Amino acid sequence: MKRMYRLKVLAWIGLTALCSVVVLLLLAVCIPTFKFPDVDGQLYTIRHQEFRDNNPLFTDLFLNNLKKNNGYLIMGTSESDYYPNGNYSDFLNADTALKCRFSVCAGAGKSASCYFPLFLSNDNVEGLKIIYYINPAYWCNKLARNGHPYFHRYTSITAYRKANQSNDELVNNILKANLKNISFTDRLSDWTEYYIDKARRKYYQDLAFALDTKKFYRRLSWVPDKMSPVHYPYYGTIDSANYNFQYNVAGDFDINTFSFTVDTLSHFRDDELKAMIDVCKTRHIDLTFIIGPYNQIAFANAHPSELPRMANVCNNIKGILEREGVPYIDATDLSSMPGTFNDWQHHSSYGAYLIYLKLKDYVLEKENH
Repeated sequence: MKRMYRLKVLAWIGLTALCSVVVLLLLAVCIPTFKFPDVDGQLYTIRHQEFRDNNPLFTDLFLNNLKKNNGYLIMGTSESDYYPNGNYSDFLNADTALKCRFSVCAGAGKSASCYFPLFLSNDNVEGLKIIYYINPAYWCNKLARNGHPYFHRYTSITAYRKANQSNDELVNNILKANLKNISFTDRLSDWTEYYIDKARRKYYQDLAFALDTKKFYRRLSWVPDKMSPVHYPYYGTIDSANYNFQYNVAGDFDINTFSFTVDTLSHFRDDELKAMIDVCKTRHIDLTFIIGPYNQIAFANAHPSELPRMANVCNNIKGILEREGVPYIDATDLSSMPGTFNDWQHHSSYGAYLIYLKLKDYVLEKENH
């Protein structure tokens, strides 16, 4: 009897929980979508999760705000992300000679195809000005191949599926290549999470912001007010006195972890780059690339046989961009510049300063043309 009583209690709890969920879902339909007010100033970024799910509230606001302010969106691999001592986007925003401001969509390891769902499904990208950072390191090792860890971390499978509406075979092949290694369990969990979050969003987003609009504004990140670049401790100087010039890396970087070889078998990155160009042309996006430097000094010390292959990678990237008629900024001449890198792949804040100088010249010429 005692056991039967416990089972009945558990069944009652389960039924009550299920009914509560159903009621909440039905009530969510009655909550009106939160309409964001027009905002002054330029937004700096939005949370990665909003990009991942292509959340209309934040992505639409962000993209339209950029165009309203004639701003640039900097995208790319982790070299476009936050640096504690300043990255090139920080130096650009601190430069009072530039009238336009620079916003960021960044994340460690993002590759171009992670942005395809946003570009293909959101009409607000049309007319957007984008500067996209290419790191030649992504043509090396396993980074040269598509892999689901990056994909699943930065792109919702459900959002990707919804964006598969391109008539471009190359674009669709890239989409399929990113999907083929995703397990059924990952697909199911992502699909479930995506739609549950859409339902929850009616409460934690639409209802919450309608009741207290200040919560909405607290979720926004703005381009900082103009400031002098000297606010950054290593502005224009090598990041640390303890710098390892032999390998052109930060003094605390373990050079024994250096293992870097060019992948000459995979064509995924080349195809992905071409597909990125196709998507941006189709969606009328004003696209400019930066071809970043690679750590030539570390290569010369650790893997000198890879240097010619690395040079070929950079020349191949330039060839693709030139054949496609896409403007680019060549920063590969910084590859042998002492102080440019933190490690075998990522530039330092000093390297970011050198990249900023190239970007500044390009933007001044473009905006004053």
